[in-house]
Amino acid sequence: MQPKRRVCYERGVKSRTKAAREPQSARLRRPPPLHQATLEESIARLGLRGVTTKRMFGGLCYYANDKPFSIVLGDALALKLSAEHLRAGCGRGDGRLFHPGGGDFIMREYLELSDLALMDEGRVDAYVLASHRFIAGQGTPEEDLAWNDLLQGREGLYKGAKGKR
Repeated sequence: MQPKRRVCYERGVKSRTKAAREPQSARLRRPPPLHQATLEESIARLGLRGVTTKRMFGGLCYYANDKPFSIVLGDALALKLSAEHLRAGCGRGDGRLFHPGGGDFIMREYLELSDLALMDEGRVDAYVLASHRFIAGQGTPEEDLAWNDLLQGREGLYKGAKGKR
């Protein structure tokens, strides 16, 4: 099917016809990620403020204080969690480590919620709240790494590297 053409009477136009533009709503758009509504409903129920979104990896990334806390990509809803919550979620069968696109790349700090967990609003809300608090800095001190923990970890890495030489 050829596009509709209409006559153009403007001065200086080489061609007398211009292709008619399709209305923007008629253009094909990528469908929203499958669990976008699930996450947005949870954010609304919890009353979380200051949450923004940006496109990332062909999906949507949700931010708290300009830091990513959740990714909705295709049929996956992944939340960035503390190590404690991540281990507990994997242990309970509520999800697994996030594999965006397969291959060897794993986002080890993100839990991709299982279908069973996604059907339970209470569990979704608990994970969304834990993720938001962890990223926004409202988590309990036990969940976060202290600066001394990071320094000690770095010293341990250096000592281990020197010992291998």
